[in-house]
This record gives sequence, structure tokens and C-alpha cells, in this order.
Amino acid sequence: MENPRPTFLTVLCILTFIASAWGIYGGFNNYFNADMTSGVTKEILEETQDKMQDSAEDEAATDMAGKILDSVSASLSPDKIKKNGIASGISSILTLLGAILMWGLNKKGYLVYVAGILVSIIAPIAIYGGFMGITASGVTAFFGILFCILYYLNLKHMS
Repeated sequence: MENPRPTFLTVLCILTFIASAWGIYGGFNNYFNADMTSGVTKEILEETQDKMQDSAEDEAATDMAGKILDSVSASLSPDKIKKNGIASGISSILTLLGAILMWGLNKKGYLVYVAGILVSIIAPIAIYGGFMGITASGVTAFFGILFCILYYLNLKHMS
């Protein structure tokens, strides 16, 4: 009789299937809509900066916030959004492939999954740099590392 897949591993894989599918969709969406996304985001950031200046009581804090918003705005060029869309798509494809392999109780899937997580952590830092890249990577790193640990705990059930 074939080794039954533990329920916990099944749940992890299903969550990864959903997140990876969403990531692939988001990556393609970012790539093909980069120009529009960049323009809309820059407009929102400019409006936010104007509102901050209008209601500013502390000029130093307003200047600092303005510099941060300018940095974020400069990071969101269509070219960078497209590069991040490609990286996100690649990362999500790798995590999906890894989860499919682990669904079949294949240990190689764990390494593929970890590679996808590493891409999702490193790519934003390499593409955006600075505050924007670190922020994007931090959120991804938290959940990615958590899932790597949870999958690692299930390696004993895989061959």
C-alpha cells in the first residue's frame, strides 16, 4: 500500500496551490499592466504628498515623508514593475511545481519550493532596492520561511 499523505501536508500543498496560482496571475497582471499601474500609483503618491503638505504641522516630518514617497515613486517605473512581475511569476511557478512534487510525496519538491521562495525574497531587493525592496521582501520572507519550516517538518513522510 502507498504511503498516505499526512493531512497537514495536504493542507500546506492546497494553500500553496492557491497562493502560487494567485502569484502567477499577479505576475502576469503586473507585467502586462505595468504602464497603467505605474501611472496610477504615481498619481496616488503625488496626491498623498500634497495632502500631507497641506495639513503639515511638523515640517521636518513632512520633508522626511516626502522623501520616502519620492523614493517609492521612483522605484515604481514600468520597467521595474515588469521585472518584478516576471520574477513573481517565476517564483510562483517554482513554488507550485514544488508543491505538486510534495503532493506526490517527492522530497525534490522541497528544494524546488525553497528555490521559489528564495527568488521571491531576493528579486524585490535586486529590482527595487532600498526601502521598497526590503519592505516587499520582508512580507514575502515571513510567510515563505514559515512555509519552508512547515514543509521541512513533513520531509520525513516523503521519499
